[in-house]
Amino acid sequence: MKWYCTAFMAFLFFGCIGLDRAEANHYNNPDPWWDKDYSWCLDPYNDAAGGNLFEVYKIGHAIENGKLYVSVKTGFPIGGARGGDSYDNRTWFSPGDLYLNVGGMFQTGNGTVYGIGTTDHSGDRTKDPNDGPWETVYDGKLYIGSNFATGTYETYPTNTPSDGNNSDNMNNYPTLIMNYLTKVSGSSGFHYNDGWNYNEYFYWVDLAAIGLDVCEDGSCAGGTGLTQSLQITWAMECGNDLAECKIEACENEVPEPSTVALVGAGVLALGKRRRFRL
Repeated sequence: MKWYCTAFMAFLFFGCIGLDRAEANHYNNPDPWWDKDYSWCLDPYNDAAGGNLFEVYKIGHAIENGKLYVSVKTGFPIGGARGGDSYDNRTWFSPGDLYLNVGGMFQTGNGTVYGIGTTDHSGDRTKDPNDGPWETVYDGKLYIGSNFATGTYETYPTNTPSDGNNSDNMNNYPTLIMNYLTKVSGSSGFHYNDGWNYNEYFYWVDLAAIGLDVCEDGSCAGGTGLTQSLQITWAMECGNDLAECKIEACENEVPEPSTVALVGAGVLALGKRRRFRL
């Protein structure tokens, strides 16, 4: 799902190419509380410049006991990585915050946006002069009405809709929470695991805190059971690569053919009964 960053030296790429990485916190054994039956949305492999460091391999979600769990598997470390973007050919990139959109998508600009912090951050996080203002964000906290900064590698080719707009030549991937309407404590959380093959970012949030509920019948198209659609995305600060899951709402459920036949038969029988009474 991602395009390459441009060259800033003859043998290096300009956008988000990893030059070195920070020492990350190590967790030898992930908390078993995060071991859920995730439904995975895979991201294409080798679609990020800079090698595995900037790859987002997949993002998954699970719903259990009124909570939404999200898992992100990526090469990007919690401590960040150095590289270049459209504003600076040597800067430090942070991991992104989790983006949640209820009832819409970032590509179309509709819906209600929520964010969960990955790291503590405050002040202007990027050199993009068009973003801000920035407020303080804490890891694991839920932010309602979040306004996200977008990727700082801007020079996407035109006719590339995956970056959110196929004509503005800009990177519109949501990356870091800049500001928000409300901060909520106690309804969400974050956990990081430095795995053998990739870095794992885990998040949870109470469904009620983001205006969602599980349908009474517990099923709908896509096997979700949510009362509204939900878009989940994650990308690092520069927007080199993004993984996305879209969960459709129960209202979009397509009835089984047998159900359609039964409804049709019922309508026909009702019509005959009414004609008989006349």
